Amino acid sequence: MTRSAVAALLSLLFLSGCLLAVRPNVSGSVDRADGAPDTVRMVYMGSGGWIMQHGADMVLSGPLFTNPGLVRTGILGVRSDTAEVNRHMARYDDLYDVSRASAILVGHGHYDHLMDVPQVARRFAPDADIVANRTSANILGEWSGVGDRVRVVNDVAGDQKHVGTWLWFGPGVRIMALLSHHAPHFDGYTLYRGTRDTPRTEEPSWATEWVEGQSYSYLIDFMASEDSVAFRIYYQDAVSPPPAGFAPDEVIRGRSVDVAILVPTTFDQVDWHPEALVENLQPRFVLLGHWEDFFVPIDEPTKSILLTDVRYFERRLESVHDGEWWRPEKGTEFLFPTGR
Repeated sequence: MTRSAVAALLSLLFLSGCLLAVRPNVSGSVDRADGAPDTVRMVYMGSGGWIMQHGADMVLSGPLFTNPGLVRTGILGVRSDTAEVNRHMARYDDLYDVSRASAILVGHGHYDHLMDVPQVARRFAPDADIVANRTSANILGEWSGVGDRVRVVNDVAGDQKHVGTWLWFGPGVRIMALLSHHAPHFDGYTLYRGTRDTPRTEEPSWATEWVEGQSYSYLIDFMASEDSVAFRIYYQDAVSPPPAGFAPDEVIRGRSVDVAILVPTTFDQVDWHPEALVENLQPRFVLLGHWEDFFVPIDEPTKSILLTDVRYFERRLESVHDGEWWRPEKGTEFLFPTGR
């Protein structure tokens, strides 16, 4: 076994020692639309995966259903379990018709965000572009059958001081990538760092081959008209040290965020998360994502990876956020009204 594989296994063993059962904050359905005629639906699929839908427009973010176990991830290699992907995505497809999705967002190239995306894109979202970094495009390469569907965001992303390029997906959806940075997993160490500069011809066999690349967060605007936003969502799939991952101040002054999807796990590895993001985004509502243990089969009772105290994260969130927030169980559906 290589030194890097040993390091990865030890890191994962450390993670496993910190897995504790946590009762989900909410499950089922949360309706804040109160009969409003125009709504946005958001459904949590687990890990980094969400369905975001406004009318006929839909955006997905990269889910993980394979959930390879700890030993397999560390020393036996990982591959997408397409049968498991099909089983879970078929249920969401029956409920929400995910074939209409125009984009699949991927914040970075780690296996728990990208590995199941090819099967989702091939079978369930055949018309969706994959919005991702250059490394992720090269990891998908030639073998996946969807590498040519990646819209690379490295050269068009914004940050707190600079407005990035809006990528349009039909007249009803626009998306802006935001320059971010993946926080360490523990003790200042980040797993699976690196870039991929040439397209792969074969599927990766090891978790260490699904390297991060440059991390991004995203603003997703569902449009009421060409120049009017009906609903704005902020999406991150990894904790970032402020101001990495911030939305442009100029954009937020024009309209703050309706729903911010924030990640609690490993938040103690950086300063002022979530406080700084809440100040930057000014969200009406907050949803927590990618908070649960993904080393166990997805159908097992939910556990949280408590590298830090998620309850403490929630208390800190409540100290700066006056609105409602939820930590959803997989499959939870939210309905929000558009407009202010």
